[in-house]
Amino acid sequence: MKGGRIIAIYAAALAVGVLLQFDRIEPWLAGKFADGLPEGLAAVVNAGESLHSAMGLTGLGLALDCSTSGMFGGTYKKTYRCHEAALVDAAPPAPSGLSLASATLDAQADSGTMEQQAAKAQPKLVPPCNVLVVGDSLAITLAVSLEKALKEFDGLTMIPKGKIASGLQNPHYYNWEQALRQFMAEYDPKLVVVMMGANDAKYLSLDPEAPEPAAAADKRRAAYEARLAKFLSIMDERGVTSYWIGLPVMGDQDLSDKSRALNAIVRTACQGSSHGRFLSTWELLAGPQGSYAQHIQDAAGHRVRVREGDKVHFSTAGGDIIVKAFLRDVEELIELRPKGAKQVAQAAHAAPVSPQ
Repeated sequence: MKGGRIIAIYAAALAVGVLLQFDRIEPWLAGKFADGLPEGLAAVVNAGESLHSAMGLTGLGLALDCSTSGMFGGTYKKTYRCHEAALVDAAPPAPSGLSLASATLDAQADSGTMEQQAAKAQPKLVPPCNVLVVGDSLAITLAVSLEKALKEFDGLTMIPKGKIASGLQNPHYYNWEQALRQFMAEYDPKLVVVMMGANDAKYLSLDPEAPEPAAAADKRRAAYEARLAKFLSIMDERGVTSYWIGLPVMGDQDLSDKSRALNAIVRTACQGSSHGRFLSTWELLAGPQGSYAQHIQDAAGHRVRVREGDKVHFSTAGGDIIVKAFLRDVEELIELRPKGAKQVAQAAHAAPVSPQ
């Protein structure tokens, strides 16, 4: 009898836990099937997600995540909303002579390839060197794929310094200008990879008259542009190239439009920076006509899950896709030496010539 009660309590606790976290079930299960969920299982999952949403359990699930976030050293990407901070409206004066007006998105520039900027020609970097990765929870996720890729090359050491729920709009929560100066002095990176903006984008006001999603010219945008200019100048002052990885298309339409507007602001700022580059990820992870997609087909025709259940973050597979695009372009700037290549070349040079 006692054993039966224990089993019943355990089963009830398990059911409550699964129900609270049911919005995580579909992405987790989808990763187990190369071609996506089977039709019958997908119907069950969809019914469960509808029940989860109808019962208003999303907030409770987030609260549970946040209550355990301390166990993960501030790197648990699911808690990106735990420290939702109010926008600081006070805008510092913009640097004189520097205009960061937002540009309308160029459809061709959103093709998912790195913009080439011939005016920023500089000597090619020769490893060994440090690669600093900074930004919000998106940067933390990206660092997983980037570290895996950089391990294939000699002399490249990645320094991950992402901060959950951070951005440029709220330096009272986390001051990226101060943090970046500290990281630059401490690690002396030769390349800085930046990915953040999901927390900043939601504070933008969109211009209703713009033909494409664009930020209105208000105090919040001015504050962001001024802080963005200061952030990029820290790397320009040291002659260090910064690669800013743009935001991907989002599952929520309002956030997606604001993210697209923020990308335009960041792209323009990088173009005005002496050492800044911008990589668009919009088409890399998007579905047909640039729409949001939880799964996409890879080059081999396989269905791959590229986004997390929150429809903001990308999966490890999505991060791998972004990193591949990044590496294609960064070869122009840094010598990528595959591990073992030097030894193979030396062995070939030292090999005795067979007599004819």
